[in-house]
Amino acid sequence: MSYRLTDVTELPRSPDALLTIVHPLSAVDIVSRILSPYTTASDPIENLDSRQRKDDLLDQLAVGERLLLDASGASPGIFRSRRAEADFLVSNLSPRLTRALNDHLDGKNVGGGAPAPLKSDSLAPAIEPGYQPPAPVPKASPKRGARVLDLLYQWPDGTGVAGAPYSVEGLDSYQSGNLDNEGKARVTGLSDPVVNVRFGKPAPAGELDILRRQLQAGLDAILTRERREAERLDASTDSLPLNIKAGVHFAHGFLGLWDSAVGLIANSLAIANLTHVGYYNRALQSAWAATRDSSDQAWLDAFKQNFDETNKQALVEALGFDPDAITKEQLVEAYEATNLILADSESRGMLGQFAVDFAQAQDSTEISYFAGGLVFETVLAIMLASAGGAGVASAAPRYLRKLAPLGESLRNLAARLKISYQTRYHYNVDTGGLCESTCRTKPEGADLKPRDLSSRRLNISSVEEALAALAASRRRIIARGGFTPKYTQEELAYLATQGLDKDRFIVRLVEERHVDGHNQPEGAMAGTLGRASPAGEVRFWSTTLDQIEPSDTCPRLIAQQLGVEYNPEATYKLAIIDKDKAVEMADAETIIPTFKNLTDFMNTKLPNKPSNPEMVREVMTPEYQARYEKLVEGMGDAEWDDPDLRRDYLADIGLNTQEIQKFETRLKIQMNTGANEHFQGNGLTKHTALSKDGKVVYGALETYTVEKSPQTFYTMTNGGNGGPKAYVELVDLTPLEFGE
Repeated sequence: MSYRLTDVTELPRSPDALLTIVHPLSAVDIVSRILSPYTTASDPIENLDSRQRKDDLLDQLAVGERLLLDASGASPGIFRSRRAEADFLVSNLSPRLTRALNDHLDGKNVGGGAPAPLKSDSLAPAIEPGYQPPAPVPKASPKRGARVLDLLYQWPDGTGVAGAPYSVEGLDSYQSGNLDNEGKARVTGLSDPVVNVRFGKPAPAGELDILRRQLQAGLDAILTRERREAERLDASTDSLPLNIKAGVHFAHGFLGLWDSAVGLIANSLAIANLTHVGYYNRALQSAWAATRDSSDQAWLDAFKQNFDETNKQALVEALGFDPDAITKEQLVEAYEATNLILADSESRGMLGQFAVDFAQAQDSTEISYFAGGLVFETVLAIMLASAGGAGVASAAPRYLRKLAPLGESLRNLAARLKISYQTRYHYNVDTGGLCESTCRTKPEGADLKPRDLSSRRLNISSVEEALAALAASRRRIIARGGFTPKYTQEELAYLATQGLDKDRFIVRLVEERHVDGHNQPEGAMAGTLGRASPAGEVRFWSTTLDQIEPSDTCPRLIAQQLGVEYNPEATYKLAIIDKDKAVEMADAETIIPTFKNLTDFMNTKLPNKPSNPEMVREVMTPEYQARYEKLVEGMGDAEWDDPDLRRDYLADIGLNTQEIQKFETRLKIQMNTGANEHFQGNGLTKHTALSKDGKVVYGALETYTVEKSPQTFYTMTNGGNGGPKAYVELVDLTPLEFGE
């Protein structure tokens, strides 16, 4: 057996030759098998051009642009019988191929251009035409007999499947109709003693396979486009100047979410509380679970009882849509369809593999949304976009536009899977009695999960990986025109309670002049990570590499995220510190400095602490911190440096002796630890650029380190050579300037 390729504009002339055309979906399978590197023996394609890309050829075959001919005629063809006539064409061919065949069979010229593209209600043009089942073959009029058969079809909870279609077929009998409101029917006039009975809509063999293959073709087409786009973006991004004028101020990006594997939840909820998403999901899931054994109407009624319009709007908005563009009925249908698709192991496997391939296809400025698989909320969002049509396009999450062509295929597949759940066949049923059947239970309800922290954590094990992550971050931040937070405010607060066990690397923003040390020659590298205390210890504030990643290697963005003053005249370096090695080399201890953690650390680990522990506890509170910040803001340099002038200033603005003592206690804590007026006491820094009008926006998790045996930068970096003996890497920082 051998095959041959041809273009749709060069259809065979003879009717017999037309019968050798392989159905496009079968052609994709055949050519994929032949071109697979793992196929040891296969039939050849005579005129295959070895230079043609496999993906391009498969795309052309899937849409009917190219055709595969099988001279043996053994492969599934495009006609329902061995007659090459328009009336016998199968119904699920692509529009281009259907039109070309009709014109050809009518004797028209097929070389006059391609047909109009198939329209779709997705956010992007459909990749393939939707599958349509073949038209039913008319049956001869059955003979009337005297036999009777009673039918009863129920949901698993015992209620009748009202109005369900049925059919009863024997050798000489065929009757069909719909069950009554109790799921019952009496079929009379049967002439066969034994019949086959179908409850529910017909589910012809092979339809599911075709629909799955159609979905796979759509997934493959998206991957092809993504790989081409990734190649183009990688090439163009490398040439972008660092002072690119993006035309978007970096702060505008704060309303967006870090583009990582977070599902499609909320591109507008960077500061919002996502806890309620779990509540809404539980209500949605409980309504589904309560009706798994009952009718579609029961599911709809339970949903309406659990979800008022406000709840629906909140959930839809959390998925990234304009809530006014999605109705409750569309949400019900989308949730049902998503459960059906993800309960189908073959479909779930296809989507999971696509998720991996899609992630790998992204260019270096992107991180995929789909780590670990195409999650439930992604499929649900595609279904909602497909149901809502153009009305949701403006509010749909960015990645959904790329996936929108899958909507029609997913919707058709879900409809067919629903038929599988609701259709029952019974063979060799004796007439004259009762044929009773029960519909299948619905699949388990899938769980909508809020943003997953673990998918965004930077998990690296070497300095080389750290440098690569920062390089990728710079490309990403240039492409987006500015800083975008990686974590929501609530997520930052949560991380501050979790400790540092998952973070091997911490980072410190260092002015370059401090690397060599005070009054040291250039290149001496005699400086330390912080100023030495009278006891010889070095104390410094820092954060984790995971936290600073979204600010890449821009010193201004890093300073703003860490809540420290940025000097545009200074030159900065980023010290990447291996926290575990620092324990061994410098006897270092690192904590997350909450009010409690830092107070306990001062009282147990630090010398030169304030003499009144009770007053320390009084000033290490959120209330006094706000007071302290206001007092520091109004104080001049002279008062700051001179204790007597400072005391007079504080008395002049109304502080009594005890209040002045509190201030001095808090000031000593700042001098002793570095906990300045921006210290939040919750383990988080205040983002200096985004915190405005009295509203605090947190920038990053902060860490506090004390080195009891501090080392110089020369020792920490192994003389600047790095390698196994080093535990610090110094990275040059280059500012990025974005247009206003």
